[in-house]
Amino acid sequence: MSRSSPAARRSQPPLTSPERYRTSFLFDARNDELSHLDALAAAQAEHERVREAAMRVYEMHELKEESERIRKQQEREQERLRAEAEIAAKERKLQELRARSIPKPTPPPEPKPEPFKAPPPAEPPKTLQKAAEIQPQQKQAQQPQPVVKQEPPPTQKPQTNGFGFNTPKPAQTASPAVQEPAKLASSLASPSAVAQQKPQSFPAQAAPKAPEPPKPSASTERYVQIHQELKKLRTSLQAEAKIPGSPLKGTMGTYRREIRVSIGQLTSGRGANAQPIKRITTALLDALQQKVPSPPIDVSKFVVEARQPVDGAAANNDATLPALFIYLVNICAKGIINQFISECGANPKAADPIGVFTAHVFSMQEFQWRGASLIDILMAKFRVACPVLFGLHGSDKTERGRLALGWRRDGPSWITEQSHNDRMAGLAAGYAAVSLRDFSRSSKTNPYPPTHYWRALAGIVNCPAGQTSNTQYVVVRYMIDGHEQRFLNFYGTAAVAALRLALVEFPKKAPGNSPAAGSLQALADVLKTEGGLALA
Repeated sequence: MSRSSPAARRSQPPLTSPERYRTSFLFDARNDELSHLDALAAAQAEHERVREAAMRVYEMHELKEESERIRKQQEREQERLRAEAEIAAKERKLQELRARSIPKPTPPPEPKPEPFKAPPPAEPPKTLQKAAEIQPQQKQAQQPQPVVKQEPPPTQKPQTNGFGFNTPKPAQTASPAVQEPAKLASSLASPSAVAQQKPQSFPAQAAPKAPEPPKPSASTERYVQIHQELKKLRTSLQAEAKIPGSPLKGTMGTYRREIRVSIGQLTSGRGANAQPIKRITTALLDALQQKVPSPPIDVSKFVVEARQPVDGAAANNDATLPALFIYLVNICAKGIINQFISECGANPKAADPIGVFTAHVFSMQEFQWRGASLIDILMAKFRVACPVLFGLHGSDKTERGRLALGWRRDGPSWITEQSHNDRMAGLAAGYAAVSLRDFSRSSKTNPYPPTHYWRALAGIVNCPAGQTSNTQYVVVRYMIDGHEQRFLNFYGTAAVAALRLALVEFPKKAPGNSPAAGSLQALADVLKTEGGLALA
């Protein structure tokens, strides 16, 4: 029979698909349906085996390619890190070389007391003679005498400014608000006056004592009080915004984020800041016009000096303003300070567009109260963040001194010295950008005229020798660097004398090998070589 019975086929041993195909190919029934099904199954099994093998090879290839890609990327990153480390090392080496090459030997102090014995007037020779008698007993009396040498003869009575120089009036090109250097003499101690008083106090110095931080003035303390009142206002409004159904709920946070984002978008370029400024002023106007209702608050809590109603004032002449408006002005001031810190420490030129925005917003009549701006809110932030700008000083090495200098903490410890210097540099550049704005061609009133810059610079450089700190030298450097031309435009030859004191005489009060003090002397050299301004 050409066909075997089903029982016979079941009794045969099973064959693999290829063997079954080859064996059945010899049968007469090789073309029947069962044979074709066996051949198809064998081909399918072989296809699956080959496909699985190919997939394993492909996956292994992909893994090898990914491993090679990661290895090459690691090599590139390591090469980049090596290059950055090499550049950083060269930069540190360059700074060290500059710091070592800048200090100049000071003249010997022995011959300096001799010229002061010659003047004939009665009182000064007695004072100097008394100081000369004390010198053999106390060697420390020699320190202030080089400063006394800079005084004019006692018979003359020159008009001095805050820097102790006999300087003419500021340039007439400045606005009327800044032409008052003579008025600053009454509120600032001159180095020459300090030098006259020090020899008289020598007998009382029985033992050397650590200098105490200076007591802040009433206006400086008032800024601290304003800062505390702003904190209370923020806490009060945030609590009210959490009440269900409050109109502040959600809206206050939206305004806050919009102001912060818009300030972060400020940049240089004509017309580049039109949209951010528009968004900020719109938010302030909405709060001021009670489009978002908020309770009234006494504005006198947020200004330094008491103000009386102004006759003929168009608006904002009452004793109160909407609390949300004051809160948003505070948010705006905080954003300005944070932008100075984050952007201007490494790039002081970035302070200029922020300063333009600050002067624009605080000079707008819509945002003034009783005829004057609310820039005291911003200055309260400056006072807490950078007390050096307001005449305070202290030691970088003590806890009390660091608190007086505005040194911040990072948890239980202080932030690093580099981080502190970057903060102070950005704030100093920002303060100069705000206070050195020229409003001589504007119909608006300067909210913070250059007299404040003069007072801040004088308060730092008049710090007595032995009480200076590295923070002060950093602040002076960035107050001047990039802003010296505006300072000269406002005060003319008086500014030249002030720059000489700040960049030439003030570094001599620093301890030896002070990098920050050396940077001031280096800046004086830069002004001489690039700008032709000889200060030494």
